[in-house]
Amino acid sequence: MKKQGFIKGSLILLSSVVITKVLGLVYRVLLTRSVGGTGMGYFAGAFSVFTPVMAVAAAGIPSSIARIAAEEYALERYANLHKVKRTAMMFFAFMGIAITLVMLPLALPVTQLLTGSRCGGYALIALIPSLFFCSVMSVLRGYYEGLHNMYPTAVSEIIETVLRLVFGLGLAFAAQKIALDAFAQNGEFLGIACSDMQQAEQISAAFAAAGAVAGTSLSSAVACVCVILYSRFRGDGITRQMLCADKVTDPAGTIVRRLLSYSLPVGISALISTLTGMIDMLTIAPCVEKAYAADPSGFSFLTGAGVPPDQLPNFVYGSYTALALALAGLAPTLTAMLGKSSLAAVSETAAKGDKAMLGKNINRMLSLCAYIVFPCGAMLGIFGKDILQMLFSARSSEIAAAAPCMVYLGAAVVFMGISLPCFTTLHALKKSAWVTVIMLVGGAIKLIGNIVLIRRPGFALTGAAVSMLICEAVICVMCLAAVFKSAKVRPAVKSILVKPLYACVMASLTAVLFTEIMEKMRLMPIKSHFGTLLSMLFSVIMYLIVVAILCEMPKSSILLRIYKKK
Repeated sequence: MKKQGFIKGSLILLSSVVITKVLGLVYRVLLTRSVGGTGMGYFAGAFSVFTPVMAVAAAGIPSSIARIAAEEYALERYANLHKVKRTAMMFFAFMGIAITLVMLPLALPVTQLLTGSRCGGYALIALIPSLFFCSVMSVLRGYYEGLHNMYPTAVSEIIETVLRLVFGLGLAFAAQKIALDAFAQNGEFLGIACSDMQQAEQISAAFAAAGAVAGTSLSSAVACVCVILYSRFRGDGITRQMLCADKVTDPAGTIVRRLLSYSLPVGISALISTLTGMIDMLTIAPCVEKAYAADPSGFSFLTGAGVPPDQLPNFVYGSYTALALALAGLAPTLTAMLGKSSLAAVSETAAKGDKAMLGKNINRMLSLCAYIVFPCGAMLGIFGKDILQMLFSARSSEIAAAAPCMVYLGAAVVFMGISLPCFTTLHALKKSAWVTVIMLVGGAIKLIGNIVLIRRPGFALTGAAVSMLICEAVICVMCLAAVFKSAKVRPAVKSILVKPLYACVMASLTAVLFTEIMEKMRLMPIKSHFGTLLSMLFSVIMYLIVVAILCEMPKSSILLRIYKKK
């Protein structure tokens, strides 16, 4: 099997992420238009409860398997590499089944305890079975990533996203229609009685959210089967001669201990990294309720638009997560894939003690991340409200709740997009404890910020975005310091910060000036969706021009590869 280099592996993963994020955004937009802020509150609540469990059970699997696979392949211990794969499959499959069986009966009580309502518990029940499939699939994805083969991860993620779009939307629409029809005929659904149509819509939104996440579980199951079939029929490129060259293998117990020693720190770090989502779920709604009690006029733009005061906290939380955070999470996901692509290379160079190549890999990864997140964050801050109006035009109340957050979240995207691949690098450098400490500090800042800012009259939901910005800025600075201190290499400040920032400033000025000029000349309705897209297009063109002039990265990493092929 021909190993994929960092650039090729990154391009494969980035291509898959672009496809999955576009489809995922379509999924979110259509689902939000159907169930609204209230339904998306239940949807986000289920994932907020489930994500910490998923973090502990499966988040550490891909990176730990990839790290071990890269090390064993570099040391030419091919027989042991295969045994690691078999042992990991059996161990994590058993763990997935066990945790699933424990979680199912606890779903409704836990949701009631955390949110004060059992409505979100239906979505959590539908989501829990995906844990088993994700555990098995993560083993195989991590195995191939460690062998520098990103195709299984990329293809399975695309399959999973496409099926989630089909199954999730189909089941959500069906569940909502069945529930509303039952209320119209009998006044109840599954034994739940409603006094009026408004309450019926609230309950139907909960079942629609459950249908949507049931589609997530189904898509994970199918994607898992696809990865297993790939492994069975395509193999990993390790020949019989390679296996016979070294037949010495470690005992299964040793392999399990090694897997746990790698995956548990990553899982704990991932658990702590879910703190921001959990903190938002636990604090936004109660703090909004207190803010509304202190100053109802501050929410008149929502209550006057028909949002009932008793549903306001969940509505605001759902609008924030489904609209604002959904857009803010796109760019960091791209850079997280760059970190995943570089994990094998960092692990190998660290194992071999090649300090020069280690520094080159880290700086190259961070440079690519910077070129992605700087313009994305700027565009989100400048055009955030306009993008929301293009995507969620039918949900004016949700847009009104989420739009003020976009400026702050645009800045937070930059810090988040840099810190996520840094976490992967720290795990590869065997510094997982640092990730835990950094995330604990960030979680504390987020918690204090939410409680202090959201409850202030006039701040409301903007407080959550401001606290996220502060949290992500602190995390990013600490991550960069930890990475370069652990690797004992110097940061390439010009490539990581100066050039991307300058190109981003030029692109932002182009967007603002183009908008102002078109407004003054009145050549077109610049406030229209077409005007927004045109402004964004010109800013992207300017960004690419500046990058091409100032930056060596495209010439050395991409164009040179094309010329060599010719």
